[in-house]
Formats: sequence, C-alpha cells, structure tokens
Amino acid sequence: MFIALITARGGSKGLPKKNTLLLNNKPVISWTIEAALQSNSIEQVYVSTEDDEIKRICKSYKDVKIIDRPLELASDTASSEEVIWHAYEYFTTHRVSVDTIALLQPTSPLRIALDIDNAYEEFVKNNASMVLSVFEPSHSPIKAYILNGNGQLTGLYNSQAPYTRRQDLPSAYQPNGAIYIFSCSEFIKEKKLPRNMVFPYIMSQSDSIDLDSYNDLKQIEKRLGER
Repeated sequence: MFIALITARGGSKGLPKKNTLLLNNKPVISWTIEAALQSNSIEQVYVSTEDDEIKRICKSYKDVKIIDRPLELASDTASSEEVIWHAYEYFTTHRVSVDTIALLQPTSPLRIALDIDNAYEEFVKNNASMVLSVFEPSHSPIKAYILNGNGQLTGLYNSQAPYTRRQDLPSAYQPNGAIYIFSCSEFIKEKKLPRNMVFPYIMSQSDSIDLDSYNDLKQIEKRLGER
C-alpha cells in the first residue's frame, strides 16, 4: 500500500500554531490533507500528531486516520525519522501493510495532488529508494564558500567554483520539504531515510516556500492568489 504520512505537531517556536493558522480561509494543514486525498496514487492518508486542534481538523475529513503521537516526539528536538519510525510501529501493530510512504509536511501548502502523483511516477520509473522534491535556487550553492581549518575561505564545491560562470557549473538543487516518497523496507533497515538511489522531483522556487514566519504566510497567500 502507498500511504501519505502527514506529520503535524502543535508547537512551533518561529510561528506559533502554524499548522492550524488560517491560510485563505482554511487551516494550513488542510491544504496538505486535501492534496493527499485528491492524489490518484495515494491509497490512505494518516496524520501523526499530539495536538487536539489538529485532530479535530483531521476528523472533519472522513478518510483521514490519526496516529496519536507521544509528547516526547512532538518536541523541538524530535527528528522526522523518529516520528516516521513511530508511525511504522503503528502500522505494524494495526496490521497495515505499507510498501511506500509519502512524507508530506503541512508547512509546504503549495504542493498539490499532481505534484505527489508526478513524484510517485518518478519513484516507480526509477525503481528508487526515495524521491524528494527540490528546487533550483536563484543563487547556486555551488558558488558558495566555507571556512577551512585555518580560518580561510575555500570553495564549497571545489576551489575554482566560486570564480566559474554559473552556466559552466553543474546544476544544484535544494530540498523544499514538500514531498519525500520512500521505500518502507529501505527505511526500516537503519531507521533512516534512504541515502542511495535517491531521485529528484523538481518544483519551481515560487512553489517551494516553506512556512516558518508571517512573511512566509503572506508570500504563500500571494502565490495562491496568482493561481
């Protein structure tokens, strides 16, 4: 079974209660729930949360199932991989046969059902361990510097890259956090998202805004208006 796992905790330091804020008259999390439900490839939608308000929103969708997340996995220090493992244990306990998981974070409300389906198509076509959504940033990280052990600047990619024309450098992509489609069997080997046989699903930079501040909220509202 190909399932969507939406991870949504109640707390957030940068933007309090961001998953339940209204975005164009709908809670932020609703945009991700509806994209998952509208997908032609996803067979079941689960939301992992500890928050009562998020659970109430989820219950308004009859086809969404809730995974009660323990409070220790809803802290700032809990990793996504720990939350995924908890969900996997839930599936095992409830005898849910899961082959592939689409991790969908509610803080990427500009991702739509077509993105999920196209990313899944890439996953199947490439016999991938994982497909993740990325975008090509306007300022290439390949031209960036890092500090070496002597406090000197050196090229992140290589010593010549910062002085090379962008068009002569390889393309560089940044994850946008919208979609992680991965093999469940590969994940359980090391309780980690796969590091090999990982393929991209490329999205535009304008659809890759991650909700972390009120300014992001305004930009997302503007982008939704442009659609």
